[in-house]
Amino acid sequence: MQMSKDLLFNFFSMLKEKIQIDEEVISYINQIFSNKAERVLDVVKRGMSKNVYKPSNRVVWTVMGENCEHIIYPKMYCSCQDFYKNVVVSRKRLFCKHILAQVICEALNNYNTTELKDKEFIDLINNLELKF
Repeated sequence: MQMSKDLLFNFFSMLKEKIQIDEEVISYINQIFSNKAERVLDVVKRGMSKNVYKPSNRVVWTVMGENCEHIIYPKMYCSCQDFYKNVVVSRKRLFCKHILAQVICEALNNYNTTELKDKEFIDLINNLELKF
C-alpha cells in the first residue's frame, strides 16, 4: 500500500485542482477510508480550525469531535481515540477521519484561522492530558 503521507499529499493535490467535493472525491475517500466518506464529510461540515501560536509560529489544527476537541498535526497525528486504537495500536488504518477532514479543509481553504499566544498551546496540551 502507498505510504500514508504520499496518499494524503496526492489527495490534497487532487482537491486543490478540483476546488470542490464531487463524486470522484467521495469515491476516493471511500476507497482509502473503508467506505465511510459520510463520516469524514460530517467532520468537514463541523468545521476545522488552524491555530497559529505566537511568537513560535507553531501550527496546530483542531476540530470538535463528538465529545471533545481533537488536536491534529497534518498527515501525522490526531488526538482522537480512533487514531490511537486503529492507527497506532492495531494498525487497521493509515489515518483517522479527522486527518482526512483536515486535508480536505486545508485544500479547499475551508477553515478558520486563529492566532493565539504560545502559553495557550501549553494550556491546550494540559487540558488534553486531563481527558486521559
